[in-house]
Amino acid sequence: MATIGLLRGTGCLFTKNSLFQQKFSASLQNSQITKHFSLTPVASSHPVVEFFRARNFRAKRGPFRPEDKRGDHAMMASTHWKVERALAISMLGVMPACLIVQGPAMDTLLSITVLLHGFWGVDGVLTDYLEKFVPWIHYPWYILTIAGLAGLLYFNYNDVGVCEAIKMVWRL
Repeated sequence: MATIGLLRGTGCLFTKNSLFQQKFSASLQNSQITKHFSLTPVASSHPVVEFFRARNFRAKRGPFRPEDKRGDHAMMASTHWKVERALAISMLGVMPACLIVQGPAMDTLLSITVLLHGFWGVDGVLTDYLEKFVPWIHYPWYILTIAGLAGLLYFNYNDVGVCEAIKMVWRL
């Protein structure tokens, strides 16, 4: 009905003496909903909107001043980017080397490089998309990453290790 009302309103579909318009004119007029534009908020808002409004979940509007952009970061953004790229390139050598050289040092190196690479990737996504709405989202991610590192190190020192486990999977 909304499509018919839209087409009727633009004059594309019906003429003044159309049989369809004469038969259904009352239902067409009753089905059209008129929404008025207002700059004031609507009195009866949606419950989900009220839930977030009551808890003050608002997006940060971003750092606009240079003082706000500096923050309390340990390194500059360009240096952090370079370290991330160096780690990603070093993984090209570490991954094949773990199949040739065995031992706890290589297992630990592979575990740390892969975990750090994944940590920075997911942390970037959390920072870009979720931190604005859920400011504490990094804390569960830190806990999960520390637990993952502890699990990998435990596996490396108390079991066959990551490199040998990769070889065993490929032998299947």
